[in-house]
Amino acid sequence: MPDITHLELLVVVGPDVQQVHKQDTERYILTNLNIASELLRDMTLGANMRVHLVRMIILSEPEPEIQMSSDITSSLRSVCDWGRRINPSNDTDPLHADLLLYITRYDLELPDGNKQVRGVAQLGGACSSEWSCVITEDTGFDLGITIAHEIGHSFGINHDGLGNTCSRSGFIMASDGGYNSVDLTWSQCSRQQLLTFFSEGKAECVKDLPALGGSLQDWKPGLYYGVDDQCRIAFGSSARACSFTNPDLPACRALSCHINPDDDSSCKRLLVPLLDGTECAPNQWCLKGRCVSLDELSSSVVVHGSWSSWSSFSPCSRTCGGGVTHRTRKCNNPGPAFGGDVCEGPDIEAELCHQHYNLPGNVENNPSIFFRTYMCQSGGENFIVSRGSQFVDGTRCESDSPPPFGSTAACLRGRCRLFGCDGVLHSGKVRDVCGVCGGDGLSCSLTSDSYTGGQAREYTTFLSLPVNATQVHIVNRAPLFTHMAVTVGDGYVVSGGGSMALNMTYPSPLDDNRLEYQLHMTPDLLPEMEELLLPGPLQEEIKIQVYRKYGKEYGEKTNPNISYQFYVPTRNSILTDITPKGKWAVITTPCSVSCGSGVQKHVYICVGEGTNNHLEEHNCETPPPPTPPHTTCQLSPCPPRWDAGTFGPCSASCGGGERMRPVRCVQKHRADVVKVPDSECPPDTAPSTVEKCNQQPCPARWRVSEPGECSAVCGPGEAKRGVSCVRPEDGQDVEVDQSLCSKQIKPPGSVPCVVDVCPIGWESKAEPGLLPRSRQAPVYVWSPVISQCSKTCGNGTLQVWFSCVDHQTRLGVPDFHCDASTKPPPHSETCNTCPCPPMWHSKQGVCSVTCGGGVANRVLYCARETEGEEEVVEDSECRDFPEPTAVVSCNTHSCPARWRVFSTSPCSVSCDLGVARRAVSCVQFVQGKESAVSEENCRAAVKPATTVPCLVQVCTFRWEVKPWSQCSVPCGYGIQSRPVSCMGPSKPEPLSPLLCMHLPKPITIQGCNMGGCRADGPVASTTPSHTPTQPHRMGHPSLPSATEAVTIPQTTTTIPTPKPSACGQLLVNESGTVDLKDATGRCTVSIGRPLDEVIHIKVESGSLNCRKRSELTTRTNVLLVRQNLLTPGNGVVLTYSSQKNTKKNCDIQLFSPRGVFENPTTSSTNHTCRVLINAPPSVKIRIQALHIGLITAALFCLLQIRDMDVLKTNVFKGQQLFLWHSTGNMAEIEFHGDYLHSKGSFRAEYSFTQSWLFHFTRLAKNILIHLIGRGLTQQRTLQ
Repeated sequence: MPDITHLELLVVVGPDVQQVHKQDTERYILTNLNIASELLRDMTLGANMRVHLVRMIILSEPEPEIQMSSDITSSLRSVCDWGRRINPSNDTDPLHADLLLYITRYDLELPDGNKQVRGVAQLGGACSSEWSCVITEDTGFDLGITIAHEIGHSFGINHDGLGNTCSRSGFIMASDGGYNSVDLTWSQCSRQQLLTFFSEGKAECVKDLPALGGSLQDWKPGLYYGVDDQCRIAFGSSARACSFTNPDLPACRALSCHINPDDDSSCKRLLVPLLDGTECAPNQWCLKGRCVSLDELSSSVVVHGSWSSWSSFSPCSRTCGGGVTHRTRKCNNPGPAFGGDVCEGPDIEAELCHQHYNLPGNVENNPSIFFRTYMCQSGGENFIVSRGSQFVDGTRCESDSPPPFGSTAACLRGRCRLFGCDGVLHSGKVRDVCGVCGGDGLSCSLTSDSYTGGQAREYTTFLSLPVNATQVHIVNRAPLFTHMAVTVGDGYVVSGGGSMALNMTYPSPLDDNRLEYQLHMTPDLLPEMEELLLPGPLQEEIKIQVYRKYGKEYGEKTNPNISYQFYVPTRNSILTDITPKGKWAVITTPCSVSCGSGVQKHVYICVGEGTNNHLEEHNCETPPPPTPPHTTCQLSPCPPRWDAGTFGPCSASCGGGERMRPVRCVQKHRADVVKVPDSECPPDTAPSTVEKCNQQPCPARWRVSEPGECSAVCGPGEAKRGVSCVRPEDGQDVEVDQSLCSKQIKPPGSVPCVVDVCPIGWESKAEPGLLPRSRQAPVYVWSPVISQCSKTCGNGTLQVWFSCVDHQTRLGVPDFHCDASTKPPPHSETCNTCPCPPMWHSKQGVCSVTCGGGVANRVLYCARETEGEEEVVEDSECRDFPEPTAVVSCNTHSCPARWRVFSTSPCSVSCDLGVARRAVSCVQFVQGKESAVSEENCRAAVKPATTVPCLVQVCTFRWEVKPWSQCSVPCGYGIQSRPVSCMGPSKPEPLSPLLCMHLPKPITIQGCNMGGCRADGPVASTTPSHTPTQPHRMGHPSLPSATEAVTIPQTTTTIPTPKPSACGQLLVNESGTVDLKDATGRCTVSIGRPLDEVIHIKVESGSLNCRKRSELTTRTNVLLVRQNLLTPGNGVVLTYSSQKNTKKNCDIQLFSPRGVFENPTTSSTNHTCRVLINAPPSVKIRIQALHIGLITAALFCLLQIRDMDVLKTNVFKGQQLFLWHSTGNMAEIEFHGDYLHSKGSFRAEYSFTQSWLFHFTRLAKNILIHLIGRGLTQQRTLQ
């Protein structure tokens, strides 16, 4: 794979995206492309893919060939087909793109209806002639991640976890779309798949260098979109950044916004990180979800603010009475960062609009034209309403200082702004004294005079102000016995009632044509002066009057002292300047372009009725008609021109650097701007591609040379070095005066050095071998042994100890040869005190997993160690050292084994409460995969239960009983039958009887008595006589009434003593005979054996005609025999015996009439334990809980008591003692959870209670014997 690959991209923006982002579309798309480009350059992908934007086409109208539909494959094919038409096929063409990216807001949909999909691409379609296109859905700032994700598909990368061993989430190619991570990277599987795609030769198109320098800026997206912008993208145009913070949530980890513009008390949070580069605190910016300083951001480039494009002008804020239209721009393209300058110039332009006032002539009693400030007529209706006092844009306001004549103070975006007389914000244009906007004051003449007359007790008109008069100023300096009044039309607006008015402005201080009356008082609160001001121009004649209390005979002090002045237009200017009436005329603007295809607008302007001169809007009394549609205009083709891109970052932060920008020759063809050869553009007008930047001088610093020769022959010495003050200029260090480096500590001019180890007693500068020695008497000395320095720089330490050496040979000898008393002690010394050069450092982030092997990102930065602290410097100072990898392995140790529940079996019952079994295994996460291990690795005490209670649904199946049939005989004893069906909740047809086996099945045959039969002669009766009773309709016996007496006639028949009956008994012998021939009514016998036996029964004799069989064997250890006697003497004789069977080890069977039992226990986790209690027929069971010793309140720690006669179950949890009664003679207590492992945690007593329900029904003919065993699935009948 090449070290750097180049992806040439053609971006097509759908019209639905352009309608949402409008003039901000290009900036928005470039920001998301920047995010995608950074992800494609991430080292975890291993491709270092550089994205080059060949061109961007922003569609304002739909392209007929691009068909977006629910068929996602068809949509992709239409985009690819359209792309092949506009994309040059020759790879050498400057406009050729390797891949087309289409961005839309259409809600993409998979064939199964899933609308969570955000993009579509053909797997491995890049560089192919048919599928070199992708579609992405604009969903906000995760669009950049979606672009990188779909480009990954186009280069053969599949979803993580699909056909590979990587996790399905946590990386860029995750299938779940989890894009809210702050540190998304590519998985190892993605890296391997891309390497395979390149090695197979399928990515040749990205190996060539692009013809244009259109690589994307490497600036953080948060510089272009602040928090407010991100809120508007996520929640709508009215959203803005939250005004308060959550101390428990880092500022860069979530997007917090006010959704309601009128509610600052609550914020809505979106758990997605803020864009990198978003300002999160003073001099701090977001990076990977953290709020970091400039040092950690690793950015040495100063980013100066740049204006966005102007928005379109807003609609006029009012339909009449004076509104405002405005347009804005923002300093966010990008915003200033890292110490950069803010944008210069205004961020808003505004003009007044719709200043006409709608006053129809046919409205009765309409006020004077002087009152027109707040009055508007409803469109299409004949009534006038006040404009209202709400402070919308255009509402007149009072500025801090009085505005110049003709200027207008109006509200704009919550502030009082000053508009010139031309209606333009801050234009500075004012009216002259004649009322002409921007005039020179020569179109009018001054009129001034005075007045002292008047009549006593009357209002006398002394001045009639003409129409168009301006700058009217009237003063009465003798208001003690006189005062002025003003009339407009037929009414007074100042005074008029014989008394002096107070200070007032009419009709309001905010009106353009206002009248101001002021009364000045002396310190004694006496009238001192009256003053009238009317700026004008007046729209109609106004009369000024004076009122005097006393006549002239009272002297001059009672006279008024009035002086006035005003301006009136000259005769020549009256014809053109005095309130000319206008009409609306349509004009056509020039073509919007100077060449090629453009548009012409048609707008209405106000012109004079006779002269067609351009007038202000208020001269036309009616609102302008609707604006006509624009028309296209076609001029000569545009010649080629130079197009200059945006300058990139400066190459140096000081001392003079350079920054570059792309420059290309382009030509406009219809709506597209395409590149043409540079030779077609005039070379003398070509913009420069390079400019100087950051010319401010860099700060001076000390520079040291390499040390010279050491002064010592052996041992420590000194080495001289040169120290100078330098400053970078034009890329080179230039020596300057040392005073410029005075703020820094000057390095020393010499450094310590060591040449060699000198033995003790040797001079450091002596030549070796000068000390005398005798061959017969060798000399041994203590010589220092010096270890290596612990550091190569930055104040290390070395260890010095001493060994005995031969003075002559300098070879080591045993220590006993030297004098031990003179041996110096070992010690440590400092070494290599010179500062260390800058090195790469890193700060490691959180590991992707806590165990089992994951990855962690590291933030790399260049720093030097100074006195135990790190000093961060520019990355360029570490360029001589290899840059460490930014992703490292972490937490490679195996995860602890844990229990995992894999599957749960269906419930043991079709309805109501039952038991379900679960598969539980011991698993361990190792090397990214989860595998089963031996159960010995998991804690047995916390193993989940393998059986759990389950409630499927409330049983809604029931037995439906039809009416009894007629009796089988017309008189005497017979039988009746009835159909019984199992019915469900929805279908009217009968269902399988198995669905109703949770309920006892009603009897289907009963005896009936139709009265005595008539005989030929009298017959002696030996039976007791009694009153005949009605047949039992429902087959249930009746209890004898306490008030009825049974009469037994006197006979001579001897009644034998009856033998003991088996009816109602519980037989527990191993075998025996049951004789039911002498049963006098309904008889029930229960046979019970231990749990490890079953019962075999055989009919020995009787009147039964068994069509099926006369023998059967039960499935369980309890059998219930029930005989319905139909004819006396026709019962049966049964024999029974027991056989061995299997049983659960922990189950307990009880037959005694009373006793105490505890919960049985077991070591198995796959079974439950039961206590089974059986009583004789017609006997009930009572259970009283005595002790519950479990403290836990676990969900599955419970016991169930099941009444087997009606199959009803009660569930008991907790430590509350209880009392329970059965409705039949069989009960089953089943234990779950901790009851199975804690012996004695439950104890209860039980006893049998008698049921006093007897059957007195006399039956006939046949005998029905019902054999019922515990757990049998159906009722068996011997017939």
